[in-house]
Amino acid sequence: MTESNRYYRKKLTSHGFIYLADEEIEIAVRNLSLTGLLAEISDNHSLHTLEELFNALKDSTKIDLWLPEMRLIGEADIIRADKEDGKIHLALEFSHITHDIDNVLYKRKNYRKELQAPGMIVFEGKKHTFTTRNVSVTGLLAHFAEQLHIAEGSVTIFDFQQLQLRGKIKVIWLELAEDGGTLMGLEYVEIKKDQVHGIPHFEH
Repeated sequence: MTESNRYYRKKLTSHGFIYLADEEIEIAVRNLSLTGLLAEISDNHSLHTLEELFNALKDSTKIDLWLPEMRLIGEADIIRADKEDGKIHLALEFSHITHDIDNVLYKRKNYRKELQAPGMIVFEGKKHTFTTRNVSVTGLLAHFAEQLHIAEGSVTIFDFQQLQLRGKIKVIWLELAEDGGTLMGLEYVEIKKDQVHGIPHFEH
């Protein structure tokens, strides 16, 4: 197989959303391959020039991506950007994509972004550290190195500096992890969705 046709790209017209600069931006998909896609972003956003786009990408070229018609959701890297006929075009390379969002998104109601970062929570007056496995605008999945026996429905305080979140959180479920620690599903109590920055809603 030659280099030119190694990754077949199918031309199509479809739509989706990317999360960039704390915005959910609608895109039109122009072509698609097994490794990525070419997208044209809509006019309904705050990034009107390539300079504004590059400034938004100065910390990371990785973005969240949702293609509802293709039932694809996850993360991609922007590997090229240019402007044609007044429209910004993006070449995206998939980095972590999940298929069948009937289970991943709709049953969970909110997109869960894979994110591993430390946090702190208080149980019975004692501080415990955790590492997130994934995070959404309504809660997070936390891993604790030790075994914990906490009643479901318990409400306590937490601090998650990665997203600058702190306040009250509720234990929804917990189970023993494979490494002998504890996995815990936690839901924000006093934090509203629009206060969570850095994580898309993807609720269209």
